[in-house]
Amino acid sequence: MPEARNDNAGSPATQVEGSCNCKGNSHVVVVIDGNKTTAAAPTNRRDPEVCPLISKVHGRVRSIDPGAYDPMVVSLGPYHTGRDDLLQMQREKPMCMREICSLTGRTELYFLQQVISAHLRQQALAYYLHGIHDLKQAAAAGRNERDNIILLNFRFNRMLLHDAAFLLVTMKALDDVAAAAHGERRTHGRWTDVAIVHDLLLLENQIPFAVVEKLYYEVAAVGEDDDGHCKPFSDVMRDFVRSIIEKHANRGCSIHQNGRAVHHLLHQCHMLLEPTESPATGDTTGSRDDDDDDDASVDRLKRRWHRAVQYHVAGVGLTKRIFDGGVRHHRLLDVEYRGGALEIPVLHVYDNTCSMLRNLMAMEQATAGVGNYVTAYCVFLSRLMCTSEDVALLTKKGILVHHLGSDEVVAGLFADLCKNVVFDDDDVGCNYLREACVAADERYQSRVRNWITWLKHKHFGNPWLATAAIAAVVVTICTVVQAVCAVLPKKQ
Repeated sequence: MPEARNDNAGSPATQVEGSCNCKGNSHVVVVIDGNKTTAAAPTNRRDPEVCPLISKVHGRVRSIDPGAYDPMVVSLGPYHTGRDDLLQMQREKPMCMREICSLTGRTELYFLQQVISAHLRQQALAYYLHGIHDLKQAAAAGRNERDNIILLNFRFNRMLLHDAAFLLVTMKALDDVAAAAHGERRTHGRWTDVAIVHDLLLLENQIPFAVVEKLYYEVAAVGEDDDGHCKPFSDVMRDFVRSIIEKHANRGCSIHQNGRAVHHLLHQCHMLLEPTESPATGDTTGSRDDDDDDDASVDRLKRRWHRAVQYHVAGVGLTKRIFDGGVRHHRLLDVEYRGGALEIPVLHVYDNTCSMLRNLMAMEQATAGVGNYVTAYCVFLSRLMCTSEDVALLTKKGILVHHLGSDEVVAGLFADLCKNVVFDDDDVGCNYLREACVAADERYQSRVRNWITWLKHKHFGNPWLATAAIAAVVVTICTVVQAVCAVLPKKQ
């Protein structure tokens, strides 16, 4: 099998230990400190057992909007450790660890030994393709190889433990235990809280779920109820990410956990956004029989998304998808073509919305098999509302609710959202919106519908024009009838 190499910034091949317990048939081998682990081989379709790696964002993608991938106040994992502008929050991590030690009556050394076991360390190392080389460089100054290895292991283990402690405190996962012990919780300023949430959903700022889960159960054992049970950490993690997603989706959207293994916070967000199984597309003029000629097949490959204003002028409806209270559950990505219109769930746009979408796309680009539905959705958005006129139209229809300065700002964010992203619109395995795109584009290309729509917008845009047009038609009909009657001979 081919070996996975680190091509980022010219650094040598990544060396990590162990595996991330991923199952599946198609894998590539990652060589880590002489050992081997597996990662998913390239595929267009989602593999429920794939292990999403925590990797660096490709330079060409990062160059479009570097701030979307860099942490603002806190670093998690090895990629941004040691940055001077993040030192203030870095000092809070030992405080979070001391708080956990105070709650449990145990020492940090105890947690290093019990939580970061050799097996868990190997499992965590397998997620990072590029970060171990960065830690080696930091540990290499003035030491021999044996000392470097010891220091590297200690720094990596302590980094995982402190990051997990910080994450648990930030997610308020230990509130029940802390309330019983102290009745208080450390808080930050409002801006810092928003910045921390932004940083927790960055691809390069993730730590493996297994580490945080192990620490959580060690601490939660102190606050177990009489039956010896505590809230499952998967529920804590899901509820935290759900609260973030619900800011961007309409309240009617349903967000379900599908039971698959979660590997880190961004992966949890990705799983909760997965679109539901779409029913057959209604009123799709694009469906053809298998015996269609080759010209029709070639024409299908040319289908693409268009701007919202262009759809509006061409008679393709754009409607807000309504949640009906339990029959038709939907999620943020459940875009559908039905009855001559694109039904689109409401999207709320904040300052960090595009950052979240960019990092979800980066995860899909970095690990084959996690799916491409966020990328497909972002391609749709980037073409639908790339000008201020499109944003204004979608806002008027209630599909888009933005909290930014102007329509131009929103259009600028989404116009470059998918720049340098690799995506094949025509691959049904990648593009879950392919059928909707084909159906909408065929209606858009219909000359008869375009002419009727143009007539409607041009001459029936207001009551006075409509009245004048109807009067003109009536007068024309009367004139024709009068002329015919004058020419025809009268009956004797």
